[in-house]
Amino acid sequence: MTETEKTILTIDWLNKKYNLLIKKTSGQFDLWDAQDDERIIEFKFRNKYYKEKYIQVDKFYSLLMAAEYYNKKAYYIVVDNEVRIFNLNKLKDKLIKSIITIKNSPYSTEFNKTKKINKYFYILNESNQSN
Repeated sequence: MTETEKTILTIDWLNKKYNLLIKKTSGQFDLWDAQDDERIIEFKFRNKYYKEKYIQVDKFYSLLMAAEYYNKKAYYIVVDNEVRIFNLNKLKDKLIKSIITIKNSPYSTEFNKTKKINKYFYILNESNQSN
């Protein structure tokens, strides 16, 4: 299943489960994947389950700035064998004060997977997920 198909299925599921009107963004290079009148949403799809979820520090700040600019809430949703929803606006103060984890990771998941660089992450766990 492609990333686009996963996104559309997840949006449909969220809309039905929470009675929302989320739509997929239309641009190829949009900063986030979906939105409605109240929120912007970035999805992270994982083929493998990890107890701790991560968000790249630069993605975290970019989503928060965009949410502030558009007067919306920023959500980061991780989908592996479960769906974890994180309200970044609510987590902002906690994450800013938390330790940044550095991981040697592929530069891009879509292109050259052999070239690795240090990437900076905040850890998201079950205790700070949204309902």
